[in-house]
Amino acid sequence: MSGSTGESWSLTVEEKTRLAGLAVEVAGSRVPVIVGTGEIRTDRVIEASLAMKGLGAAGVMVVPPYYAEVDRNAVLQYYRSINDAIKFPILLYNHPQTTGVNLDGSYLQELCALEWVVATKEAANNIAQLYTTLFNYGEQISVMAGYILKHGAASAFMGCPAFLGGPDVQILGAEGGSLFWLASSGDVEGARRVQRRANSLAEIGSIGATPAGLKAAMNLLGRPGGHCRVPIPDLTTEQTAAVEAILDRLDLFNSLACRK
Repeated sequence: MSGSTGESWSLTVEEKTRLAGLAVEVAGSRVPVIVGTGEIRTDRVIEASLAMKGLGAAGVMVVPPYYAEVDRNAVLQYYRSINDAIKFPILLYNHPQTTGVNLDGSYLQELCALEWVVATKEAANNIAQLYTTLFNYGEQISVMAGYILKHGAASAFMGCPAFLGGPDVQILGAEGGSLFWLASSGDVEGARRVQRRANSLAEIGSIGATPAGLKAAMNLLGRPGGHCRVPIPDLTTEQTAAVEAILDRLDLFNSLACRK
């Protein structure tokens, strides 16, 4: 939680802590809760991560420092400092489209050696890089797949141990969640069917600024998507109609997962 679609950049440490506390309480011991604590400033990441540790979260997800345009050595030192300070499981989050830093092999060779780095979310929208990361570092850390709307089935077929998605489950519900199990169990036709439908949801991401389209889709389906925080505007009436047309084309308003 508190990742890209969770607008983590807009949350204070206090807000992240409250959200994480609610998630840990609801999840109990059924599933591990991993909380996004990435910030530009190292001390703020450490502060937020220690708060999550105290709440009983299973780990934290940390993006590289964005916007600051720091070099490779500074990125590595950022993670070293966090690792040494929190002594708590760290999931790297590779999303170069928004951070400007691509955690490829030139970084992972050193980051995988850190004691508390246990996994990475590979969301570079580059299936070849995902495979390279999985094959080269999959025995050292868990390489979890992002960009499920496009690459979910393929990444599971190749051995990724888990998905860390978003719209696939938030919009498709249980059907989206089934994609990993279908693909990892070898059900090619079943996985292909769900992947095709998930791929259609990628169109929603191009409507408005992320995650306005996703939130609009959730609201239309009767799920608590809510509103975006400024400066991200909610969708216009015309944009919302475009999202609704995509959902209708996928027959989601008639699905059992929809509470509308």
